[in-house]
Amino acid sequence: MTEELITDYDIRGTNETGLTVECAWNIGKAIADWLPTAGNIVVAYVPTQATLANAVIEGIRLQGRNVVDAGGGDSNAAVSYIQTAGLSGAVVVSADQISNIVTIELYQEDGRRIEVSSGLKDIYDLVQAGNFVPAAIKGDITAIA
Repeated sequence: MTEELITDYDIRGTNETGLTVECAWNIGKAIADWLPTAGNIVVAYVPTQATLANAVIEGIRLQGRNVVDAGGGDSNAAVSYIQTAGLSGAVVVSADQISNIVTIELYQEDGRRIEVSSGLKDIYDLVQAGNFVPAAIKGDITAIA
Protein backbone atom coordinates (compact mmCIF):
# COMPACT_ATOMS: atom_id res chain seq x y z
CA MET A 1 0.00 0.00 0.00
CA THR A 2 1.44 3.35 -0.97
CA GLU A 3 1.08 6.49 1.09
CA GLU A 4 -0.95 8.04 -1.73
CA LEU A 5 -3.82 5.75 -0.67
CA ILE A 6 -4.25 7.53 2.65
CA THR A 7 -6.27 10.71 2.90
CA ASP A 8 -6.99 12.62 6.09
CA TYR A 9 -10.07 10.50 6.71
CA ASP A 10 -9.96 7.24 4.71
CA ILE A 11 -8.03 4.83 2.53
CA ARG A 12 -8.80 5.08 -1.17
CA GLY A 13 -7.49 3.83 -4.45
CA THR A 14 -7.73 1.19 -7.13
CA ASN A 15 -6.11 -2.17 -7.72
CA GLU A 16 -3.59 -0.35 -9.93
CA THR A 17 -2.64 2.09 -7.16
CA GLY A 18 -2.17 -0.66 -4.58
CA LEU A 19 -5.60 -1.14 -3.02
CA THR A 20 -5.53 -4.86 -3.77
CA VAL A 21 -7.17 -7.85 -2.12
CA GLU A 22 -3.94 -8.46 -0.20
CA CYS A 23 -3.91 -4.83 0.96
CA ALA A 24 -7.54 -5.11 2.13
CA TRP A 25 -6.66 -8.32 3.96
CA ASN A 26 -3.85 -6.49 5.78
CA ILE A 27 -6.14 -3.55 6.56
CA GLY A 28 -8.46 -6.04 8.27
CA LYS A 29 -5.58 -7.44 10.30
CA ALA A 30 -4.37 -3.95 11.22
CA ILE A 31 -7.75 -2.64 12.40
CA ALA A 32 -8.26 -5.84 14.42
CA ASP A 33 -4.92 -5.29 16.17
CA TRP A 34 -5.33 -1.52 16.53
CA LEU A 35 -8.79 -1.32 18.08
CA PRO A 36 -8.28 -1.31 21.86
CA THR A 37 -11.50 -3.05 22.86
CA ALA A 38 -11.75 -6.79 22.27
CA GLY A 39 -15.10 -7.37 20.63
CA ASN A 40 -16.94 -7.68 17.38
CA ILE A 41 -16.17 -5.50 14.38
CA VAL A 42 -18.87 -4.76 11.82
CA VAL A 43 -18.04 -4.66 8.11
CA ALA A 44 -20.45 -2.92 5.74
CA TYR A 45 -19.94 -2.60 2.01
CA VAL A 46 -21.51 -1.89 -1.32
CA PRO A 47 -22.16 -5.08 -3.34
CA THR A 48 -19.66 -4.10 -6.05
CA GLN A 49 -16.88 -4.21 -3.45
CA ALA A 50 -17.71 -7.61 -1.91
CA THR A 51 -14.31 -9.05 -2.87
CA LEU A 52 -12.36 -6.39 -0.98
CA ALA A 53 -14.83 -6.49 1.91
CA ASN A 54 -14.41 -10.26 2.20
CA ALA A 55 -10.64 -9.79 2.31
CA VAL A 56 -11.03 -7.27 5.15
CA ILE A 57 -13.33 -9.72 6.96
CA GLU A 58 -10.82 -12.55 6.58
CA GLY A 59 -8.00 -10.36 7.91
CA ILE A 60 -10.03 -9.41 10.97
CA ARG A 61 -10.94 -13.04 11.64
CA LEU A 62 -7.33 -14.21 11.31
CA GLN A 63 -6.46 -11.89 14.18
CA GLY A 64 -9.02 -13.66 16.37
CA ARG A 65 -11.70 -10.98 16.23
CA ASN A 66 -15.33 -11.76 15.48
CA VAL A 67 -16.98 -10.03 12.54
CA VAL A 68 -20.53 -8.90 11.98
CA ASP A 69 -21.05 -8.96 8.21
CA ALA A 70 -23.55 -6.19 7.52
CA GLY A 71 -23.49 -6.85 3.78
CA GLY A 72 -24.88 -3.94 1.84
CA GLY A 73 -24.49 -0.91 4.02
CA ASP A 74 -22.91 2.47 4.40
CA SER A 75 -21.19 4.47 7.12
CA ASN A 76 -24.48 5.48 8.74
CA ALA A 77 -25.50 1.83 9.06
CA ALA A 78 -22.08 0.88 10.43
CA VAL A 79 -22.14 3.61 13.08
CA SER A 80 -25.67 2.59 14.04
CA TYR A 81 -24.53 -1.04 14.49
CA ILE A 82 -21.59 0.08 16.64
CA GLN A 83 -23.81 2.17 18.89
CA THR A 84 -26.78 -0.19 19.21
CA ALA A 85 -24.86 -3.46 19.55
CA GLY A 86 -21.86 -2.18 21.51
CA LEU A 87 -19.34 -3.23 18.88
CA SER A 88 -15.62 -2.44 18.95
CA GLY A 89 -15.51 -0.69 15.59
CA ALA A 90 -16.39 -0.82 11.93
CA VAL A 91 -14.99 -0.97 8.42
CA VAL A 92 -16.97 0.44 5.50
CA VAL A 93 -15.92 -0.47 1.96
CA SER A 94 -17.57 1.65 -0.71
CA ALA A 95 -16.90 3.12 -4.11
CA ASP A 96 -16.94 6.52 -5.72
CA GLN A 97 -18.51 5.56 -9.04
CA ILE A 98 -17.70 8.89 -10.68
CA SER A 99 -13.93 8.64 -10.19
CA ASN A 100 -13.88 4.81 -10.06
CA ILE A 101 -12.13 4.80 -6.68
CA VAL A 102 -12.67 2.39 -3.78
CA THR A 103 -12.84 3.91 -0.30
CA ILE A 104 -12.34 2.19 3.05
CA GLU A 105 -13.42 4.07 6.16
CA LEU A 106 -12.57 2.86 9.65
CA TYR A 107 -14.55 3.60 12.82
CA GLN A 108 -13.86 3.41 16.55
CA GLU A 109 -16.04 1.90 19.26
CA ASP A 110 -17.76 5.25 19.88
CA GLY A 111 -18.72 5.58 16.21
CA ARG A 112 -16.15 8.24 15.35
CA ARG A 113 -14.31 7.82 12.08
CA ILE A 114 -10.61 7.05 12.47
CA GLU A 115 -8.73 9.84 10.75
CA VAL A 116 -5.03 10.56 10.37
CA SER A 117 -5.17 12.65 13.55
CA SER A 118 -6.80 9.81 15.52
CA GLY A 119 -4.95 6.69 14.34
CA LEU A 120 -5.28 6.16 10.59
CA LYS A 121 -1.53 6.75 10.16
CA ASP A 122 -0.81 4.16 12.87
CA ILE A 123 -3.02 1.65 11.06
CA TYR A 124 -1.23 2.48 7.80
CA ASP A 125 2.10 1.81 9.50
CA LEU A 126 0.83 -1.59 10.70
CA VAL A 127 -0.24 -2.47 7.15
CA GLN A 128 3.14 -1.38 5.79
CA ALA A 129 5.09 -3.38 8.39
CA GLY A 130 3.03 -6.49 7.77
CA ASN A 131 4.25 -8.12 10.98
CA PHE A 132 0.97 -9.73 11.94
CA VAL A 133 0.86 -12.72 14.26
CA PRO A 134 -2.34 -14.66 13.63
CA ALA A 135 -4.45 -15.58 16.63
CA ALA A 136 -4.52 -19.16 17.86
CA ILE A 137 -8.26 -19.28 17.12
CA LYS A 138 -9.82 -17.62 14.09
CA GLY A 139 -12.70 -15.25 14.81
CA ASP A 140 -16.29 -16.10 13.93
CA ILE A 141 -18.52 -14.39 11.43
CA THR A 142 -22.16 -13.48 11.86
CA ALA A 143 -24.24 -12.15 8.99
CA ILE A 144 -26.96 -9.58 9.53
CA ALA A 145 -30.06 -10.86 7.77
